[in-house]
Amino acid sequence: MSNFMMNMISWVLLLLVILTLYLIDKINHLAKMYEAPKPETHGMSGMSELETEIPGDLLFSGLEGKKLWDAMNGKQVEGFEATLIEALRPHYEPILREHITATFKDGLEEVGGDESKVPSSMRKISTVRGHIQSWLPPQHLGSIYRSALEFAGSYANDPEPEVLLRLKQTVDSVVDMLYQRVGITNEVPFSAFLFEDMPATDTEDAMLALTDESGNTSILGDGVIEDSDERKPTPEELAQGREHAQAYEDVQRQEVAAETIEAVMHSEPELHEADEVPVSPEPKPI
Repeated sequence: MSNFMMNMISWVLLLLVILTLYLIDKINHLAKMYEAPKPETHGMSGMSELETEIPGDLLFSGLEGKKLWDAMNGKQVEGFEATLIEALRPHYEPILREHITATFKDGLEEVGGDESKVPSSMRKISTVRGHIQSWLPPQHLGSIYRSALEFAGSYANDPEPEVLLRLKQTVDSVVDMLYQRVGITNEVPFSAFLFEDMPATDTEDAMLALTDESGNTSILGDGVIEDSDERKPTPEELAQGREHAQAYEDVQRQEVAAETIEAVMHSEPELHEADEVPVSPEPKPI
């Protein structure tokens, strides 16, 4: 084989080696560019927010919020057949019930707050399959919220049967309206369980608990004065107190008389013994 052929073969082999190294470097570079970022760990759990996030309810896949409410109200939603909506309707009832109940509990917990507040229409509801974003009309939620505020506020302070009946009727009418709009039958009135935690009413054996400035509570029993740690004195204690007061007044009169005599004697030293100012007789106890 001539030298020319040997040189050609050597150059070809060298070019192949260089091309192979170039391709390997390119592949490594592309692999680094498309490498997925590692999730950041938070705290001692070492789990990312992505890992701890509960997945959405796959049963309502893509159907939640205002779109879900519209679908349950019979409106046509693009991409969802009417037969599918009807199949989902029984599964929507627990979501609706939880949204209403949570709004009422908000009113109980925020007693004393702004009565003009309108609760948010959106609420994240947990289900057995994950969670879903629920939407309800704000005007209906506002009626339920204000009823809870009044129940835990003014009604708890002054319970009247007429007020309780009005609050229950308001909640039940609003809930029935919501259920009718989504085509679901409400089997049990919500007032039967939302108002079950009745404020304590006055009884013959009830004790009124008061809180003093230190934050301690005291129980009002027989003879305890309201808004005080003192109790009403008994008749015997009142009589004994009058005797102590009378003795104190007698001592005070004697001291005043002695001070008067001493002042007169210092102001008129030239008076004879016969001219001394007579001492007033000691007052008799009353």
